[in-house]
Amino acid sequence: MTKGKPDKKHILVVNDTEEILDLFRDILEGMGHEMSALSYAPDDLAQVTAVDPDMVILDLVFGSSEAQGWQLLQKIRMNKATEDLPVLLCTAATSEVRDQEGWLAANGVKVLLKPFKVAEFERAVKKALTLRDLVPPAPTNGADARDSRRASPPRA
Repeated sequence: MTKGKPDKKHILVVNDTEEILDLFRDILEGMGHEMSALSYAPDDLAQVTAVDPDMVILDLVFGSSEAQGWQLLQKIRMNKATEDLPVLLCTAATSEVRDQEGWLAANGVKVLLKPFKVAEFERAVKKALTLRDLVPPAPTNGADARDSRRASPPRA
């Protein structure tokens, strides 16, 4: 996580389009944040945890399939170290997102459908980061709501 200015966050963007990565970098750095980028959905969650982001912005579609994006999202939510990490899906996979609306909402995943305006993107990033700061730490004993959220992950 980013040290220094308290409102400066380290955001990992996972998207396979270089132009989108460049655009997000310009916007996020303009907002005062630091950005790391992956141009592919890693199979190994260690690549995400090594970056130690405060938030992940993820596209679902890599190449012709959304399976990689869903799989990465599932891994993020099913790992103790990353389960509460804010995730913002920025995707054009409208029907897939609508099919999984309940699961996404239950897991605190914010969605911004493409195309969107820069101001909408900035608001979505701020909201996702603010919600993280407002959420108290999860209980450490017994079952909690997160257990039921994992019951129906999206289809990959």
